[in-house]
Amino acid sequence: MHKFIRAYDDQPTIPARDGRKRILSTISELTPRLDPETLRVCASILASSIEPNRKIVTEEHGAGHIAGALSFLNGNDIAIARWTSDELADKLIPYFGKNAYYRGGRLVLQGVQSGDKVTIVDDVLDRGETLGTLINLIEARGATIDEIYVLAEKTYGGKNFGRANLSGRNIKSLLTVEVGGRRSRVETANCRFTKYCDNPEIDVSENLLHSSYEGKDLVAITSPEGKEVQFMIVPLSEHYPSTQADLLRETAFKIGQYIPRAQIDKIVSEFDRCSHILGAVSLYTNMSIAGAKWFPGPDSQGTAFSTEYYKGNLYPYGIQRGDTVYIIDDTVSSGGTLIGLFNLLRNNNVYIEGAVTAVEKKEYRGIHRIQEETGINVHKILDVSIAGDKTQVIYDRYVA
Repeated sequence: MHKFIRAYDDQPTIPARDGRKRILSTISELTPRLDPETLRVCASILASSIEPNRKIVTEEHGAGHIAGALSFLNGNDIAIARWTSDELADKLIPYFGKNAYYRGGRLVLQGVQSGDKVTIVDDVLDRGETLGTLINLIEARGATIDEIYVLAEKTYGGKNFGRANLSGRNIKSLLTVEVGGRRSRVETANCRFTKYCDNPEIDVSENLLHSSYEGKDLVAITSPEGKEVQFMIVPLSEHYPSTQADLLRETAFKIGQYIPRAQIDKIVSEFDRCSHILGAVSLYTNMSIAGAKWFPGPDSQGTAFSTEYYKGNLYPYGIQRGDTVYIIDDTVSSGGTLIGLFNLLRNNNVYIEGAVTAVEKKEYRGIHRIQEETGINVHKILDVSIAGDKTQVIYDRYVA
């Protein structure tokens, strides 16, 4: 438990917007890295109170890796709220219902249905805007919130602004952390640690990864370059109807087979789409992690990237000069995200040992484009065609 408390205690604090402070925590900011033992202890503390049959809901940018670790160890299915561009958010309404304005785009709640009983897990409670938006989306969906857990609740001179703004909500904070000074200070610890979670036995005989990409819906959207592209509605990436723990475990196992553990310092992924997988792979391989997010963090120097539905910048979290890293991804479409990530890493003098993705969309030839532009070969587990009315798996590394 000490490793968990230490991740938020006596850490540097840096100014954020509106007079707020960010804690340079290994768990929340991945700085300088998040080691697997700290992540395991964090997930074990949560698992001491959360039953395996409870669906976990989180906002992916902040706590997706924590939800992924909890799912991997404890068996909880996952639903995710994530920042999404306006056009894509509108196209996803038939699947995920109404969304909410958030950070210049929309927050789309993926994987929660009417009648669900869910548990929210978040990393940090500051003013409560993100958590409040998430609560409203869940209740508007007709689901019930059983419990709300936050790892660290910030106080400013002893004042809990987030709790005051969300008065009436039963929020369980594992830590209360004073951030008024230059360094954080844990004031109270309310951690229950009754079990230490080892890695589960993983059965890959059902090949859930293959079946989860077979015959799924496609949604036509317009790329930033003005081209029509097909967006896949699948459980692993879009949490529809949710991401099963067994699917996440199998994916972590299959991705983990490619990672040369003795040769690298960290596993890295683009965080806003792949953090739940990153958390699970970290525990399966016992490797530290870092990431890149769409919003500035400790380092505000970003690198341009584009996806099939969004164009912006990637910012480093826990990426250190001189690191040797291995990249993981959920889906390669046009290849724009990985090209941007590779450029970000190289700009920070990081050596890229290799990369693997769970899926490539066959028709877009993103892996070929990445090879041409960066010289890096990306391994893939599945090749999925999006040429028809539904997805079709046309290659599976694990099927003879």
